[in-house]
Amino acid sequence: MTRLLGLLAVAVPLVSAFSNTAPLLVWSSESSDAIDALPSTALQASTVLDSLLSSEQVCDYDAVVLVQQRGLHASDLRNLSPESSDLPQLLAHSPSSRTFQYLVNDDASALLSNRAQDLAKECESKLLRYSPGDSGVVLDHGRKTVVSLGLPDLKESGAARRVAMRNQERALAEELDALASVFPNHLVIYSGVPLSALSARASPHVFINDDLPEGGILKRYQILTPGLISIFLVIFFILIPVLMVGIKALAGIQNPIKMDMPKNFNAQEKKNQ
Repeated sequence: MTRLLGLLAVAVPLVSAFSNTAPLLVWSSESSDAIDALPSTALQASTVLDSLLSSEQVCDYDAVVLVQQRGLHASDLRNLSPESSDLPQLLAHSPSSRTFQYLVNDDASALLSNRAQDLAKECESKLLRYSPGDSGVVLDHGRKTVVSLGLPDLKESGAARRVAMRNQERALAEELDALASVFPNHLVIYSGVPLSALSARASPHVFINDDLPEGGILKRYQILTPGLISIFLVIFFILIPVLMVGIKALAGIQNPIKMDMPKNFNAQEKKNQ
C-alpha cells in the first residue's frame, strides 16, 4: 500500500505537468508577506490567485500588473537565458518572488483578465487594459492602477517559438520597466493559459465531427464500452450462476410422503366398529 501511494505521489505531478497546465510567476518591488506565504504545493492557479489577491496588502501597491499569455509553457521560460533575458533577472533581483511551473489553469475564475476589474473595484483603482507597445496609454502617477497586459498567443513550435518568446519577453520587459518608473511600488503576476482550455470555453459553436468512418453503426460508434462489458460480466458470471443455483434448489424440493390406503379398506366399516 505504501509503495502504491508513493507511485501515485510521483504520478500526480507528472500528469499535472502535461495536462492543461501553465506557469505562473509572481514578484514585487518590495518585500511581500503575501507572496512569501503562497502555498508551494498548490496545483490550481485559482488557489494561488485567491491567496494573493485576497490579501490586504494587494491594495497597498501603486500598481498591480496582471500579465496573461495564452499558450505559454514552463519550457518557454526555462529556455530564456538568465544572462541575456530581462525576465529571469527581474525575478532574481526582486525582494519577493515565486515561480509555479505547472498549475492547472482551465477555470474561468483563474483568468487574470476576469479578475482585473474586480481587483480595481475592490482597491478603488484605475483599470487599464492594453498590450505592450500600444500607443496612447496614459499612466497616472498619482493614482493607484490595475494594469491588465495581454501578450500575443504562443502557437509556434521549434526555433520559431523560441524567437517569438524572446521577442515577446523583450517587449514585456520594456513595458514593465516603463511601469516601474511611474509606479515604484508594484506587484506583477505573469500567468500562462493553455490554448486548449480557452478555445474550448470561448467557442460558442457546437463541434461536429465530419471525419466519421464510412460504414454501418458498428463502424461509426463504439457499442461495447467498458461499462457495458462490465455489466455483461456481472450478469453472466455472478447473477446467472446464482439464479441457476436457486432454480436447482427449488426444483429439488419434494412433496411430503403420502400414506397409501389398504386395498380393502372401508372407512364406513371402520367407523361402525
